[in-house]
Amino acid sequence: MQYLIGDLEMIYSILAYGILALGSFFTLFSIRRAKSSPRLNCLLVTAVLFSYLLVRCHFSPIEYLARADYFSILGCLMVYLLTGFYLYQTRPRMIFIFFLLGLALLSVWVGVIQFTWPEDHYVLPGTVFKYEFIRPTGLFFCPNHFAGYLEAVGVMGLSLVWWSRLKLWLKLIVLYASGCCYVGIALSGSRGGYFSSVASLLMFLGLSLNGVRIIDRQKFIRFAFIITLLFGMIVAGILFLMGHSLLLQSRLNNIVTDDTRIYSWMAALDQFKTAPVVGTGSGTYHYFGRLFRHPKVQTNPFHPFSDYLELLAEYGLIGALGMFVFIWIHVKNGIGTCSWLIHKRLLNSFIPRSDTLAFNIGALSAITGLAVHSVVDYNLHIPGNALVFAFIFGLIANPGIENSDPEFASKISRLFRFALPILGIWMGMVGIPKWPSEHFAERSRFALKQGDYEGTIAAGKIAAGEVSANAVWPETWIRLTGGDQSNPTLYFYLAEGYRCLAGELKDPILRREQLLLAVDAFSKAEQLFPQDVANLLRMGQTLDALKRYDEAEILYKRAIAGDPNRGVIYGYYGTHLEVMGKLDESKAAYKKRQQYWDESLDDLGRHFLGL
Repeated sequence: MQYLIGDLEMIYSILAYGILALGSFFTLFSIRRAKSSPRLNCLLVTAVLFSYLLVRCHFSPIEYLARADYFSILGCLMVYLLTGFYLYQTRPRMIFIFFLLGLALLSVWVGVIQFTWPEDHYVLPGTVFKYEFIRPTGLFFCPNHFAGYLEAVGVMGLSLVWWSRLKLWLKLIVLYASGCCYVGIALSGSRGGYFSSVASLLMFLGLSLNGVRIIDRQKFIRFAFIITLLFGMIVAGILFLMGHSLLLQSRLNNIVTDDTRIYSWMAALDQFKTAPVVGTGSGTYHYFGRLFRHPKVQTNPFHPFSDYLELLAEYGLIGALGMFVFIWIHVKNGIGTCSWLIHKRLLNSFIPRSDTLAFNIGALSAITGLAVHSVVDYNLHIPGNALVFAFIFGLIANPGIENSDPEFASKISRLFRFALPILGIWMGMVGIPKWPSEHFAERSRFALKQGDYEGTIAAGKIAAGEVSANAVWPETWIRLTGGDQSNPTLYFYLAEGYRCLAGELKDPILRREQLLLAVDAFSKAEQLFPQDVANLLRMGQTLDALKRYDEAEILYKRAIAGDPNRGVIYGYYGTHLEVMGKLDESKAAYKKRQQYWDESLDDLGRHFLGL
């Protein structure tokens, strides 16, 4: 997932979920050999919260929009339980964190090249980079998610350097990797990343200094001075680096400047008011964000740039309260573990170091960074990052020390092990069969982007199960699953392929045939996702080409009702009115389009330029 733009698109996540499902299923043969369990309170609150989230996803109004969250929640649950039940020993945990640091180094290396030679849009072989950002993104789609990953892994590395029992040469390597993480955060230009990194570092410093104070009061002042000096040197070095970039200087100077996020938050709060208890359903900000769009925001909203507000809007007060209790229980458990380790193990130890303490302090610091960053970004909706935090919460749930729960509580905890093979089977049943259709849907989208309309149609038909694929195994798989007729974006790509192909044909009969096929595909997409403004507009254009103006009029008005504050829609509507001969109304629509554009231009400029 980390290698494929942080796994923003579902096509790049399903195979990774399949690997998780396979691992979860095979724990069925290791249930009796597992000797450690997560704390019962952590398991119970996780079971309640994730059950609610999955049920709410299942009953969301647009099944396809909820699918990404549904699979991500299942994936996070599998990682959490795998970590808590089977990754409780020091050695495998250490190896896994080394692996995360290695990925961070790779991502920072790509980010440095992007920062140094931005015109090259450098990517590694096999990676996917879809969005030309002027700020480095590493292996991610967005620099903010790039920073979100680095801030979590970087502070985990620092905790290993300070508290673990690793050999000196290994600590130096980990320190180098952690330092590179903070260099990557600085280059990302993510203001949320800056705030959250400072918060996680302060948490790490606070917990570490408190531990040193308890273990050896005589050394406390000396260690406090050294740590503070190192922290100051890191900050000074990063500021020096940022001072040599005009882009990063502007990001730093405007670190608290108002931007379009505030308007996205306002839309999410308006959405929350429509269904405050249980929310409007997973993925619904895709269209509620347009319905409650502020005129200054003219870009398409997919997330409200706040994990908290998105959770509140889509899952209601129940989901928000459940998430608060989930975080509170785990943080309380982590702090209790740190206190126990310091007082019981390290206070009178000849070696005042502990790998377990390093994991816990690092995890608590990373969670602090996540809690701050989630205020202004949506890292938990990027599966490549969400699974990393599932691992971190799993570290807290089972710190790898003796379980003090009563015997009956331990027995109940062990019952949760059976959830893993069940989750693996369920993911294998509902998730993996979607991959071939998603694969061909992505091929259809890419062909449309490249102007290959015949390729768009061919791949789209295969994805929908209308024709067979050429390759043997996708053909067999799609024949067995029947394709995916629940994907509205697939039918949108298919319809766009027909519509654009019709524009290249000179024969009016053939052109009309393609337009009618486009209307049919648009209609299928509209049935699955009636609030999709883009689909309504393109369908209206297609009906205009067929001179079915009255039908097109209805669609344009529906698009305006669903996204009343977006200027480009009035431009499309103005063109429709002009074709109908209603010139005065057309001029009024064009004037309204220009009004929205003028009002939003400065904010959009700052948003895209990163200023």
